[in-house]
Amino acid sequence: MASAAFLIYSGCMPLIKMFLTIFFGFVLAKKDLFPPAASRGASQVTMNISLPCLIFANIVPAFTPANVAAIGPLMLLAYTYQILGFIFGYIIREIFYVPRNFWQGIVIMCGMTNSIVTSVTTQAPFDPNTDPELGVSFVSIFIVSYHITFWVFGGAKSLSWDYLPGVPQGEEAECRVSWKEKPIGGWIARTILRRDPHTQTPAQGKEKETLHTPDIATLENEIPIDAKETPAFEKHPNADPDIQLVRQTSRLSSTSFRSRRLSSGQPQLPTFRPQPQPPFSARFFVAPLLLRVFKPVSAVITPVTATLAVSLPIALVNPLKALFVPVSGGPSWTGPDGKPPLAFIIDTATFLGSIAIPLALILLGASFARLRIPRPISRLPIPAMLAVSAAKMFLLPVIGVIIVQAMVHGGLIDRNARAEKFVGMLLSGTPAAVNQLIVASLYAPDGDVDTLSAFLLVQYVLMFFSSAALTAVALLLS
Repeated sequence: MASAAFLIYSGCMPLIKMFLTIFFGFVLAKKDLFPPAASRGASQVTMNISLPCLIFANIVPAFTPANVAAIGPLMLLAYTYQILGFIFGYIIREIFYVPRNFWQGIVIMCGMTNSIVTSVTTQAPFDPNTDPELGVSFVSIFIVSYHITFWVFGGAKSLSWDYLPGVPQGEEAECRVSWKEKPIGGWIARTILRRDPHTQTPAQGKEKETLHTPDIATLENEIPIDAKETPAFEKHPNADPDIQLVRQTSRLSSTSFRSRRLSSGQPQLPTFRPQPQPPFSARFFVAPLLLRVFKPVSAVITPVTATLAVSLPIALVNPLKALFVPVSGGPSWTGPDGKPPLAFIIDTATFLGSIAIPLALILLGASFARLRIPRPISRLPIPAMLAVSAAKMFLLPVIGVIIVQAMVHGGLIDRNARAEKFVGMLLSGTPAAVNQLIVASLYAPDGDVDTLSAFLLVQYVLMFFSSAALTAVALLLS
């Protein structure tokens, strides 16, 4: 049994190098050596090249028919953590003050987590020969579930709700509202308590009705005289009467609620009849339908998901796997150097994948450097920031440890699968995903995501203590 000091040391040491990497990104951005344009480019390199390479280089040698059964339980854990996180986000948004332009952002922040790979699996009680690669492969399952939720199920797109027209921005977004004016609170007030969350005077109601439901006479009086009486084709004698009649009919139908008759002095116009379309025009109706059907499917095909789809069959089919890595009890194909013929692909993927985690942490440090703290600091939603950090870094990890232990006792996870148990527990208490910063900055009118950066800063400060304790617990239970 390892001592308590060793467990704490094992939990803290991997975090120190992570915080040093974040610090380097912070310093680079402060010295203007890592501008926002460089951050966007680095994020594209991470998501499209280095992260897929990291996943491929670890899945192919790590997964075997014996341990591929871990995909199901870990995927179940990943979505359980996401659902619980979303629930925490909704509760915190309804209870605490949150700026209006961060109502959806706080929900996504609680549900989406950052899958950080540490080197803890190189130490006892893990097998240093297999568990490091296996641990990264198990983490890749969480990464894929995250990408499916964020990109395919609309998590990234929902961040735009905070920046829609009419949503207050800047200092206007800091206006504090009662619980009845929030989404869930307003629904409760309307349906359960039978109270109108937006109480207004009769004069205000009349004014709103006047603004939004003008009467027919007002609309007709606002129509220009020449649009009422003079047909469009008379003002343009050389124009095609059929086309002008269609335009005139469309204009009158959109501005009047009653039919009009042409005066007797106006010439009789030919009736416009749509021409039958040729038979092949049906494809114009089928094509949009196919686009709507296959668009979600195409959204699933990202570099990460494509890498997983390619890596798993290679890892599980021994003749294919033997082309990349040595396989015990399988075919032995080697090149002139004694290595498998496609070993250079694994070497290249390992080389490129090694930059994924450090580059992501540098991006995070750069975002902290560009954070603008408002004055006075009380303008920040400090209670909500602490609540989110407590939910993600303390409450959810406790729930995660309980769930993993229940899965072990229930037989879903093997008692001897140390790497699987460790990853399942550790990834229950990680901070919000860095990708949310990138997507939110694209939707924000001026790229201002300071509220999000402030939430992340608190989480990463608290992560050092919570992750060290969680790592020690996970190591002890593994």
